[in-house]
Amino acid sequence: MRASIRTSVPVRHAAMLGVGAYRPRLVVDNDQVAGLIDSSDEWIRTRSGIRSRRWASEDETIVEMATAAASAALESSGIDPERIGCVLLATISNLRQTPAAASEVATRLGAVNAGAMDISAACAGFCYGLALAGDIVRGGSAEHVLVIGVERMTDLIDDRDRGTAFLFADGAGAAVVGGSDEPGIGPVVWAATAARPS
Repeated sequence: MRASIRTSVPVRHAAMLGVGAYRPRLVVDNDQVAGLIDSSDEWIRTRSGIRSRRWASEDETIVEMATAAASAALESSGIDPERIGCVLLATISNLRQTPAAASEVATRLGAVNAGAMDISAACAGFCYGLALAGDIVRGGSAEHVLVIGVERMTDLIDDRDRGTAFLFADGAGAAVVGGSDEPGIGPVVWAATAARPS
């Protein structure tokens, strides 16, 4: 008996069926950051609206945080991991290039039928992942796609840089994307720019 390759049936619309998040345990308020950058809580709040942020501990790795957020999204959606056809993980702060963090997360979740890849697009990463997931579902390549955005920026930022130290932190968010009777993910305007070296 020959095995046949089966593709999913294309659908007209895609939407987020469930969402989840993971926030690290350590809460860092503005006063803790302000001393390092010769600033104040008021200066930070006025310029950013930020009152506190979360910093990951050693055990709160990219994969651990992503897995926790993804598990919450799966639970929210009611979709079993085996029904996920693709895992897209957006991050620029994974310090290990291989294996892809997406593959590790898929394995931990039990998404045994899923392809998996990392996306490196900085701030736009999760949005790119969501757009790709919508296209994958609408095109019929997979019935369900798990999109994860995760960063551990405290590994990368200079905590004494007044321009950025108060802005970036750590955490993860995830969404399960699947077919929908109504539009849930709109058209995406694609664009990219790169800073020129000075």
